[in-house]
Amino acid sequence: MTNQYNDDDLKSPLKNELAKNLPLQGMSRAKTLLPFLPFSRTTLHEWSRDGRFPKSVRLSPTMVAWRNSEVLEWLENHSNPVNNAQENANE
Repeated sequence: MTNQYNDDDLKSPLKNELAKNLPLQGMSRAKTLLPFLPFSRTTLHEWSRDGRFPKSVRLSPTMVAWRNSEVLEWLENHSNPVNNAQENANE
């Protein structure tokens, strides 16, 4: 399966501004995170499972959430062109 999303989608100034509204501490469910992300709920869960996005934490048998600090760090790393160039050079 090819990745239809690229890091250019993450450089949106609007998404970066929205991410500033996400609390540094605590956890958020998918519906809270999706406005900050350039991909769908399905991709969020797939990427969490395969390591391309922070791993979710199971809160109950039917509920998962993500640590806000890890999501914000991921957004910062994927919206900074310098970090992206360094990651690509290391691969």
